[in-house]
Amino acid sequence: MSADGGIVDVLVVGGGINGCAAARQLAADGYGVLLVDRGDFGAAATSRSGRVLHCGLQLLAPPSSLLDHLKHPREFLMRLGMARTTARDYAELVGTLGPRLRPMEISVPIHRGGDYSGWHVDLGARLVGWMAGDYRALGYRRHSPQRSGNPFVTNLADRDRIASVVSFVDRRFDWPERIAIDAALDAERLGASVRNFTGVERLRRADGVWHADLAGTLDGARTTARARIVLNLAGVFVDDVVGRAGASAAAKVVPVKGVYMLVRLPAEFRGRGFAGVNSVGEPLTCLPWDDLHYIGPTETRFSGDRGDVRPDDGDIRFLIDEFNRLFPALALREEDIVMAWAGLRAITAAPGHPRGRRLPFNVLHDLETEGLPGMLALSWGIIVNHRSTARGIAAAVGRKISPSGRPRPGPWQPRRFPPSASPRLQPEHPCTAADVSFCVEHEHARDLAGVLFARTGLAWTGALTRSTVAAAAQIMAARLGWSPAETRRRVDAFVGHMRDHHRYRMPD
Repeated sequence: MSADGGIVDVLVVGGGINGCAAARQLAADGYGVLLVDRGDFGAAATSRSGRVLHCGLQLLAPPSSLLDHLKHPREFLMRLGMARTTARDYAELVGTLGPRLRPMEISVPIHRGGDYSGWHVDLGARLVGWMAGDYRALGYRRHSPQRSGNPFVTNLADRDRIASVVSFVDRRFDWPERIAIDAALDAERLGASVRNFTGVERLRRADGVWHADLAGTLDGARTTARARIVLNLAGVFVDDVVGRAGASAAAKVVPVKGVYMLVRLPAEFRGRGFAGVNSVGEPLTCLPWDDLHYIGPTETRFSGDRGDVRPDDGDIRFLIDEFNRLFPALALREEDIVMAWAGLRAITAAPGHPRGRRLPFNVLHDLETEGLPGMLALSWGIIVNHRSTARGIAAAVGRKISPSGRPRPGPWQPRRFPPSASPRLQPEHPCTAADVSFCVEHEHARDLAGVLFARTGLAWTGALTRSTVAAAAQIMAARLGWSPAETRRRVDAFVGHMRDHHRYRMPD
């Protein structure tokens, strides 16, 4: 952990996608890094995202009509700059994260008398494709509703108002927390110290150095770390971390709850996606997930326990009603839901924006002007930009301190489990008994969620059984020293978590 006399260059607080990516970039640049998260890596907002990579096309859409771009040229230029960054980040990730991404075609209806016409979208797609370096990779096309071939279009309630349909190819993350974990393990390989289940209890600054009191959230172990710079990348807990430094800085984030539900639609919808607008003017998507689809999100400001976020009956009813408003013939019911999830977005706080300021993304705050020299905080960091955001953070750190070591850059590629002949936990999923052991021994897994959700993705399939959970728990127990009673308790707790937080009734 030490970079120089027990002092690291940078303490990264928060092990989501941006914290892990920043730790990796800083370690590659030669900084001594300590990465901590009070839970598991990638287990909070990162794991509950909408799972869409996003090519950048949506950033060129005006808030209401194209006249907005003329009335607010500065905002249009900001959107254009973000679209350029996102298009390039999209191309970078498609080129390097292949095994973690699934291509999917998304169709969007263009309505007669709407705020923009089909040719406006054509122009935006051309621009995004040019910025990404390959227009054809977007798979963009515009056609009549009769020729779309997309069952979502033919089942739309207002299909008579559709002038044309645009379709393009985007990518879905299989499970985004795996990308965060890959980055954390890269950072560790490059010399960083990474500690999950380690919370920051107190921060204080003395003699030009930050002192952080750390406590293990599983074992209660306590230690103190010293760092020249603190990166506050704690998502919706950013302001809590500021408070632990004894400061009264203005709020940096607004927690906004988003809920998705995984459903089974008729076979002809498989592999097809749809993006539209709900009754309150917010995005509503229905996107393919193997032979299932997921629908969402909701958008509500959250004021409850940020450590206990779950889809409630109102969230689910809203999504079902909005889907049926668009597609009444499908008559979606609650019984069609396979599972669901809820997460919190750390939207940038701003006066006059009760649910946060949605643009720009990836806002980096230098808190020196608020009495916290050497602390930087991030709000509204999104997954597609995580590498460019990490590079921007590293550049900001570089303007304050020089690295104590030498750069050691390396290619960022998805990690794979070592080949194994051990049996699969479930026949239809590639996760093996050896993979579970590897997660514990080499990837810092300490609980069932860390193996079944974050590192293998098995729990995200909607097909997880209790016998599989019990088998994974037995393997983990042998390596973590769980007693038989503790092992049973953990299995029961995980099954309860799936029921209460994912509305998933687990078969035996």
